[in-house]
Amino acid sequence: MAITTTKAEAIQALKNFMLKKIFGAAGEEVVIEEFLEGPEISIHAFSDGRNYKMFPPSQDHKKIGEGNTGPNTGGIGAITPLPFIDTQLLQEIQNKIVAPTLQAMSDEGRPFTGILYPGLILTKDGPKILEFNARFGDPEAQIYMRLLQTDLLDIIDAAIDGKLEEIKIKWRDAAACNIVLCSAGYPGSYEKGKEISGIENAKKEKDIIVFHAGTKTEGGNLVTNGGRVLGVSSLGKSLGESLGKAYRAADKISFEGKYYRRDIGKSALYFKN
Repeated sequence: MAITTTKAEAIQALKNFMLKKIFGAAGEEVVIEEFLEGPEISIHAFSDGRNYKMFPPSQDHKKIGEGNTGPNTGGIGAITPLPFIDTQLLQEIQNKIVAPTLQAMSDEGRPFTGILYPGLILTKDGPKILEFNARFGDPEAQIYMRLLQTDLLDIIDAAIDGKLEEIKIKWRDAAACNIVLCSAGYPGSYEKGKEISGIENAKKEKDIIVFHAGTKTEGGNLVTNGGRVLGVSSLGKSLGESLGKAYRAADKISFEGKYYRRDIGKSALYFKN
């Protein structure tokens, strides 16, 4: 995939795909879509095939570079709640995207049971769909697990049994974030096997949980084994407090080539109506 902002960039991307075949046979056909501008958000809804329950809106940060620059990643930072999502906008998203999608699948004889995760972009013309997933987002899942007070297994069982309307999902009244620590070079080529230290010191910070992703043990030591290595998550009374804790903890973790964005949640922190 390539996101281009000029005609020249678009032509070069097509040459790379179709002539240089950087993606092999997959580049023989391309889909050209409208360029959408606005903040991206993640919507998650649990469905039992008839009813659904919404999770709080969250925001993933996909670009590798600060200021949302550089190539896309699998996601290197997430936050919730979002100050720019009000009740009216959330209701619009439910009425125009979530509910109609689930109803359409049911009408086609394929009622959906599980997690519906549409990735949206908030344009000047309203919310637009970028993608649909049938899973949790990563790193969004980590922040949801920090805020969720209801047992996740109870929600899953209710969805399987078609009884979501009988369960009340409870959330902590807090803000959550997850800062992803990456290997140097990610999302391109990167080296593995770099020894990791400092996790225990990081966890001494209040409200910190460190989630493992691209790690493994080798010779009794914890080492890097992927592009996205660790997720440092935190809770706070406010988004600013949560981010402050997470960044202090992230600074205490070390491995050769460690990289992470230092502006996760910045646009939300400075949002004004």
